[in-house]
Amino acid sequence: MRILYVIDSMTKDGAESQLLKTLTRFSPDQYQVSVVLSRAEGERINELAALPCVRDVTTLAGGDKRMKVLEKAFTLGGIIKAVEPDIVHSWLWYSNFLCGVSRRCGLWRRIPFIASQRGDYHARYGKFRLWLTEKLIYNTADCLLTNSEQIQHHLHQLYSNKKIFSIPNLLELPTAEWNQEPKDTTEEKLIVSVGRFAPEKGHRYLIEALSLLNRKDVRWRCTFLGEGELESELRALTVEHNLSDKIMFPGFCEDVFSALLKADVFVLPSLHEGSPNALIEAMGIGMPCIASDVGGIRDLIENEKNGIRIPSQDSAALADALHRMLTEPEFARELGRNGRGTIQQKFNSAESIQKLEEIYRSFL
Repeated sequence: MRILYVIDSMTKDGAESQLLKTLTRFSPDQYQVSVVLSRAEGERINELAALPCVRDVTTLAGGDKRMKVLEKAFTLGGIIKAVEPDIVHSWLWYSNFLCGVSRRCGLWRRIPFIASQRGDYHARYGKFRLWLTEKLIYNTADCLLTNSEQIQHHLHQLYSNKKIFSIPNLLELPTAEWNQEPKDTTEEKLIVSVGRFAPEKGHRYLIEALSLLNRKDVRWRCTFLGEGELESELRALTVEHNLSDKIMFPGFCEDVFSALLKADVFVLPSLHEGSPNALIEAMGIGMPCIASDVGGIRDLIENEKNGIRIPSQDSAALADALHRMLTEPEFARELGRNGRGTIQQKFNSAESIQKLEEIYRSFL
């Protein structure tokens, strides 16, 4: 089976990691994969190119040249004509959009087109981009894939005649399980948040919540694991709230699980989400978790049963949830145990790959 994937780049972000995990499981005897990077190469391009099933990787940008969308669309059409894939499968909005433009131009209409929506477009984008999404992604794709049952249900309501499937993320959890010993009120508690420093991840609301928590009867430190364009702004915000000695920015962490296992609570304060890998991993090792009540997070957390959901952008509610987690250790441990059970029940990588392969075969 010849599949051509289109994705923005090969960075360390969630969608890119999921593509790598997918292709790692594809046998070169059964799959011949070509990959087009629509924006840039990214630091994991060599890891991608080394996979046995990957035949070639092409980047639609080079040097100082910035290709325009229409130019990229026609270049993509030429690549597809040369590769002659059985299926074109795109990931992320820009790549989905680029494939839609290319297909709308009539360059490869007879080849099945699968678009992966890995976030809540309707929560994230304004009217004009949603109009483009409908005209050039939803209307041109033969099938939509998402990793969230909530998003799948919403898309089904809008496009009842479209093939729409939800496939859970591929998951690799360590054998170690979170097992922090209860600490008394005089001991310092460690809060951790993992995610790219971007506006939609809501880190500023966590900093505001920590400023409120600082006035309560609990000792704490917080680690922000990640990197991104907002790092300097977030650092300045910690200074503004007099928290620079209590909030740490160690950068991207290769071994994120070692950091999670040492912390007392995990926080994901996003404004919108699909199915967030960081939260899935934290719940999967049994950590007590707090996350925003948005998108695919509702698939994962049943409030006060296996975690705490708080309204998005509500710093006061987040501060209260943190205080409860840090001062009621037995409650926190119970949520962690239940969260681990939820992830073990919902996520099975073998089943996810099998479902994806069945979808591919249905188009052949």
